Amino acid sequence: MRRENNFDILRLALAFVVVLFHIGYISGASTFAGLPRYFSGHLAVEGFFAVSGFLIFASWERASSLRDYAIKRAARILPGYWLGTALCLAIAFYYGSYHVGRFLFANLSFATFLGSTIPGVFPSNSSQVLNGALWTIKIEVMFYVAVPLIVWLCRRLQRDAVLWTLFALSIIYRVAMSAHETLALQLPGQLSFFMVGALIHYHLQWFEAHGRWVVLAAAIMFAAHAFTGWFALRPAAVSTLTLGAALLLPAVKGPTRWGDFSYGTYVLHWPIIQIVVATGLYLSRPWAAFTLTLVAVAIAAVISWFVVEKPSLALAHSRRIKTPYPAVTPS
Repeated sequence: MRRENNFDILRLALAFVVVLFHIGYISGASTFAGLPRYFSGHLAVEGFFAVSGFLIFASWERASSLRDYAIKRAARILPGYWLGTALCLAIAFYYGSYHVGRFLFANLSFATFLGSTIPGVFPSNSSQVLNGALWTIKIEVMFYVAVPLIVWLCRRLQRDAVLWTLFALSIIYRVAMSAHETLALQLPGQLSFFMVGALIHYHLQWFEAHGRWVVLAAAIMFAAHAFTGWFALRPAAVSTLTLGAALLLPAVKGPTRWGDFSYGTYVLHWPIIQIVVATGLYLSRPWAAFTLTLVAVAIAAVISWFVVEKPSLALAHSRRIKTPYPAVTPS
């Protein structure tokens, strides 16, 4: 895979979509109530999972050992996640609430649904959830765990048959659980997007050679999904369009020339929105609150990258068993 690609800027754009979605969802400001209609957080998350499918399978294939793979994955996801948890604890202590045991256990175990609130925190906000964006992280972690097992199966059976079977089973699960949205959105229901990313990784040369026609077919498929509402059309369409933007368009750097700010944006934006909501600014001066939120999220993401994420990745790289295959992109 060529080094010049759009993965970093695409992930940052997807994270920004999630920020706008959540501002509309939890700010309580009528000015921004329509944002979720135009900026779909679910669509952005699905794009994230497609990108992860491509990059995580690539990461495993480049790893010299399971230990090497585990160190790299842990260094990428844990420090920023812990920073997001620490921010929530700081907010709780500011409110004088120290009953954080359940919240801390839920977050450190990635089971955020077990304790998403802390008593006495954000009492006047429409939602008291401290960081509602973290529900996807447990799915990402389970993807990390699953990839070595999936590759093991692929090497003993027929690789594409395994990947397509998992893709189909995921869609069957999602459709079967359509009446139970919370369960439908969990790991089996998101695996189809991840599998398309894996398939494109393993057929990258073919995808680059026939990309324009594949992307056109995906666009038609997505239009058909929008018209019919058939979920079965969505995973292949969303994942292909996302990876087409990452791999086939001319490379765009933008702010990512200085660092990968997408993860910090994602894990820190929700509590920052909640802080601004708690000030009442979204009700009195919504555009000022909106601007303050975006500036604060941007600053927090930069701090997260340069102070926490980048040093952690450098430390992990120094401890990993060296591999003769160079990393082609941050992942």
